[in-house]
Amino acid sequence: QVHIYRLNGHPPADPEHERGRKEEKAWARAEQDPIKEFEAKYTENGMFTADELKAARKDVLAEVKACVKFADESPMPPMELAKELEYPDAPDTDYNLKPAPAFADEVNARTIAPEAMENVQAHITALREKANAGEISVGDAINLAIHEEMLRDPTTTIHAEDLQAGSSYDIPKLTQQTYGQIRAADEIIDEGHFIGKALGEGMNGYRPIVELMNTNFGIYGMAELSSAGNTFATTGGQFDMPMTIVGAGGTAPNQALGAEHSQPFHAYVMGIPGLKICSASTPDAAYGITKSMIRDNGPCFLFCPVKMMKESKGKVDLGQCMRLDKAALVHEADEACVKSGNAVTVLTYLHGVKEAQMSVDAIKEEGFDVDIIELRALKPLDMDTIKESLARTNKLCILDESTKSGGVGATISAVIAEELFDLMDAPVKRLCMDDAPVPYAETMEKGVVKRGEDLVQGVFDLCTKKW
Repeated sequence: QVHIYRLNGHPPADPEHERGRKEEKAWARAEQDPIKEFEAKYTENGMFTADELKAARKDVLAEVKACVKFADESPMPPMELAKELEYPDAPDTDYNLKPAPAFADEVNARTIAPEAMENVQAHITALREKANAGEISVGDAINLAIHEEMLRDPTTTIHAEDLQAGSSYDIPKLTQQTYGQIRAADEIIDEGHFIGKALGEGMNGYRPIVELMNTNFGIYGMAELSSAGNTFATTGGQFDMPMTIVGAGGTAPNQALGAEHSQPFHAYVMGIPGLKICSASTPDAAYGITKSMIRDNGPCFLFCPVKMMKESKGKVDLGQCMRLDKAALVHEADEACVKSGNAVTVLTYLHGVKEAQMSVDAIKEEGFDVDIIELRALKPLDMDTIKESLARTNKLCILDESTKSGGVGATISAVIAEELFDLMDAPVKRLCMDDAPVPYAETMEKGVVKRGEDLVQGVFDLCTKKW
């Protein structure tokens, strides 16, 4: 459009492109039509003859007419098809059962230098030893999963800023050195640009991974994320759209990263259709979810806690993919507290998991206890696990790393009210971020970001009916 004349308006009904421009447009159609220029150029240089061009036009017209005839004669699609086209792979898919491509070993031998293969295998071995010893970090666990999947399937690619240097948390470490610049692209600081590249790769048979150094800046790729989520449905299921986006995000207490780096981007993307959205606060979850997302045939987004990327360490169930639709019960309330009505279900994710776990002793000192459920699946939401806990506690507190308006907790509260209202003995207690931008100063930030001490008070209020 930059180099040609715009013959029509944006919609066919746009009158501004017709008003007073008939002579101008007649000239443009005669002299500036790019299709006519293409035909003239390649008949003049002998690429094809006038007869071949005429035959091609005839074939194209016949194909168009056949498509129109097919559409006219086809029945309207059934209503239930809309939901069926939400995801290429069902939410309960077991990704461990997906076979690796038969060509993997042959392609790897042809495209990865022997020295590079030796180096990456040594790197993988070292990470696996850390994983078995319970000493691997969240970032390293994701890096391990990425290398295993890139070797398993040579159609897997990766894009990241500072990729050669391993980015901020070593997630893409050693990828370009192993797989080369085409499969592992060190990107410019333009998230929309390389998310868009990944989108194109996904539509053409590749499995792109995008590492966002800080997930907040995925906001510059919102149009591309929306397109990725819509692709499977808008093509009638003809195009899979595999794409894994992973990065550090969320808002920890005392984070001191300022408003731009502390936005709840996970809440921003919750409304994009077709995305599977997960969170992981432990190396085991980060590893298993990453492997599953890379094997999924649709777009997936994994958020990890920015202040725990190197701090959180643990063991990993090596070689195993995790479900993308399951939450995890990480602490179970004492049965005596449940029976006495002094137990609360706590839903949380990212840094909230650590805050909640650190608050358990203080909560118990008050005579109460909690079921802590880590929301590893933000979308689709694991209502079965939530329902099972609420059937025991009948009270719910959400420690939420998103804003009061339009946040994750707001969505969950609405679903609870619609589907599990009969299980509730008290209103949902939402401990969410204030709608104000997150301040840099610690003294101000306490007024915006909730933490463990707020959870202790929230549980006390629910169990003593102070709502």
